[in-house]
Amino acid sequence: MSDAIAFLLILPALVLSIVVLDAAGTLGTARYRTSAFTEAAAVHAADTLAEADATTAEPSARARWDEVMATVDQSGLAATAGVCNQTDALFEVSLVSQPRPSRSLGATPSVAAVVSCPVDLGMILKTERVIAVGIEPVD
Repeated sequence: MSDAIAFLLILPALVLSIVVLDAAGTLGTARYRTSAFTEAAAVHAADTLAEADATTAEPSARARWDEVMATVDQSGLAATAGVCNQTDALFEVSLVSQPRPSRSLGATPSVAAVVSCPVDLGMILKTERVIAVGIEPVD
C-alpha cells in the first residue's frame, strides 16, 4: 500500500518535470536557431550589398537590396520552422538598413537581421518570445 501512495505522490512531480524540461529544450532550440540565423543572414546581406554598389552610403538604396530582403525573409522562415509559431502576429523576419550616422562621418553603414520568434511552450506554460539580432558593417 505504501508503494502505491509513494508512486501517486511522485508521478505528478515526474510529469511536471518532463513538461518543464520539454519547454526548456524548445526555448533553447528557438534561441539557438534564431541567433545562428541572424548572424549568418547579416553577414550574407553585408557581403552581397558590399559587392553590389560601394558608392552608395545607404544600404537599402543599393542595387540588390530587394533580392537580399527576399532571401533573408525566405531563409528566416526555413530556419525557424518547427520552433517558432510563424502564424502568430508577433513573428517577424526582417533586414534593417542602418545608414552612416550624420554625426559620425567615418562610420560605415551596416545592416541588421532581426527575428522575432514567438515560441509556444504548451498549454501549461505561456508563450515566450525570442528576439535575435545580427549586425554587420557593409564594407
